[in-house]
Amino acid sequence: MLKLYGFAVSNYYNIVKHYLLEKEIPFEAVTVAPSQEPALLAKSPMGKVPFIETERGILTETSVILDYLEACHPQPALYPADPFARARMQQIIKTIELYIEDPAHRMIGALFGREVPESVKESSTALLRRGLPALGRIASLSPYLCGSELTAADIFAFYALKLSETACRRVLDWDIIAEVPGLATMMEKVAEREVTKRVLADNIAALKAMSG
Repeated sequence: MLKLYGFAVSNYYNIVKHYLLEKEIPFEAVTVAPSQEPALLAKSPMGKVPFIETERGILTETSVILDYLEACHPQPALYPADPFARARMQQIIKTIELYIEDPAHRMIGALFGREVPESVKESSTALLRRGLPALGRIASLSPYLCGSELTAADIFAFYALKLSETACRRVLDWDIIAEVPGLATMMEKVAEREVTKRVLADNIAALKAMSG
């Protein structure tokens, strides 16, 4: 059986977990935190989570994992069948990852009581002010990111943007979801799914356990 390594506090872990549940792929969840310990590096070269262990070996990086899962389990389809439409969906994922989630993630320490330097606030804000309009230009949002059907982009976006929004509200007092017309509706539609409720319940429980 496929094994998913990571922990429920991680937004990227939750993306893969949601994907597995949405496709009803059997898996075993193995709780592990990122580290530079040799035992973990032997499985995840950068010491990151999530990663999956398959009968053929281990795969890391969330977008790579989603590609693999879609190829092995094409139904229900969460990638467009048309090659260009699929590439456009992957472009949306990459835009969110590099130009929204990454700069927002640099401020994540504030959620754990750490001070965010002004230089980080400024650089993150500058990137976000470019990344958010870019997402608005390439996304359909009718009502999902790629049109009328849920795709991997929506699952990725929901967890990546949820954490990004929390960090931006805390540090910058900025509702980044409101910056992209239609994005709030997409987030609401994904939040209504039973799989999402299940993943978020585990996420909340993990956060409470972490805070003691």
